[in-house]
Amino acid sequence: MIVMPTTYSPMTVARAFKQVEEFELSGRLLHVIYDPQTPRAAIIEADIETFEGVPRHRVVAALDLQRKPTLGKDIVAVERCWEDANIIQVEGICVDPAERDKGLATRLYEALILHCGITLVSDFDQYEGGKMLWQKIARESDQIAVFVLDTEQGAFWPYDGSKVIYDGGCIPEERIWSISPDQKCHGVVLVAENRQRANQMMEGSSRDRI
Repeated sequence: MIVMPTTYSPMTVARAFKQVEEFELSGRLLHVIYDPQTPRAAIIEADIETFEGVPRHRVVAALDLQRKPTLGKDIVAVERCWEDANIIQVEGICVDPAERDKGLATRLYEALILHCGITLVSDFDQYEGGKMLWQKIARESDQIAVFVLDTEQGAFWPYDGSKVIYDGGCIPEERIWSISPDQKCHGVVLVAENRQRANQMMEGSSRDRI
C-alpha cells in the first residue's frame, strides 16, 4: 500500500530502479523510474532534498504493480489474450495531493507502456478514483489503447473475436464496472497497451479473417 508523502534514498534509486523518462514540470526536473523485480514504478524529483537530515528524492506519484501468470477465477492464461507481451497488473496508484490534476498518473502509465514494453491491466476491484483514471486515459491519451477484457470468458469486448478500443464512453458502463454488492463484472478488467502496436495487431487480425 502506497502512503504519501514518501521518499526514496539515492542509494535505493540507483540500486533498484532504472530511469525510464525525464521531463520538466513547473520548473522542476522529474524522473520516471521503474523497478522490474518488485515490480513498482514512481515519478520522483531529480533533485535531492534533505529530510530530517537525510538526503532523499521526493516521490510525487507511485504505482504498485503485480506480475501474474494468470487472470480471473477460471485461471484464464495471459497467453490466450496476448503474445510476447509483458503483462503487469496495477494494484494501486497514489499521487501526492499537492501534485494532483497535473497528468502525472497518465504520464506514468504512458512511460511504462511506451518505454518498457509493458501491457498494464487494471485490478479486479475498482474504486471511484481508479475508474476515473482509466476513463481519463482512454479518453485523452493518444499513445495508449485501452481495451475491455472479460477474464472469465477470455475475450475482449464485444466478445465476438474482435477488439474495440475503449474511448471512455463507447462501451456501456454497466458492462465494465461493478457497484458493490453487485459482482457481475468482477472478472472484467481494462487493458492498456501501446496504441501503435495494438493497431498493427488489430490490422493483422482483420487481414487474417478476410
